[in-house]
Amino acid sequence: MTKINKIVMQGFKSFAKHTEIPFGPGFNVVLGPNGSGKSNVTDAICFVLGKLSAKGLRAEKQANLIYDGHKSNKPAKFAKVSIYFDNSNRVFPYDTNEVEVSRKVLPTGNSIYKINGQTCSRKEVLDLLSLAKITPEGYNIILQGDIDKFIEMSAENRRQLIEEIADITVYEEKKHQALLELNKVEEKLKEAKIVLAERKTYLDELKEEHDQALRYKEMTERIDQHKATYLHLQIT
Repeated sequence: MTKINKIVMQGFKSFAKHTEIPFGPGFNVVLGPNGSGKSNVTDAICFVLGKLSAKGLRAEKQANLIYDGHKSNKPAKFAKVSIYFDNSNRVFPYDTNEVEVSRKVLPTGNSIYKINGQTCSRKEVLDLLSLAKITPEGYNIILQGDIDKFIEMSAENRRQLIEEIADITVYEEKKHQALLELNKVEEKLKEAKIVLAERKTYLDELKEEHDQALRYKEMTERIDQHKATYLHLQIT
């Protein structure tokens, strides 16, 4: 299981200044009074993992995730969250004991992703996290209201959710993709058979014409021979 060593926030929601939260081994708890920013810590984790929906982060748009200022603090110019994963078991393909994934959002709403300080795409981040079975829209994080939704689900939806958590749906998707590819191959084989049949018909026609040409040549040569014999007899 992949462990989070720490999370660092700056300018993200209520965290105006550089804020670092370490996570120790075992069970960790974030405590604080109402309005102290406990839920914003969860939002920060979802944000850095690549969650796209601003509403899923309890904001109208991505730019609203940036600290908007207070009496004693100016508005931040950007919001940035970095998460540090323990990589001592080398789940991630880096020869380091820790891997940093960061995301910065600008006032324009554009995001900049980095892995170990190197700028990358969101897809590259998602591909990396998938190695540890972490997805921004998955169930690595249980948000407020998720338990109530689970209880109120129908039996079928609950079964689908459990299959998704158990990674069964991943194999179903792979199976579905494989079947689609197989259908494409079968269609191409059908097209190839049609083309081959057309080519065979064309080759048969060419062979018939070839045989007719040979017969014509043979008959022409015989006629020429007979003409020569006839002329010889006439002369003698």
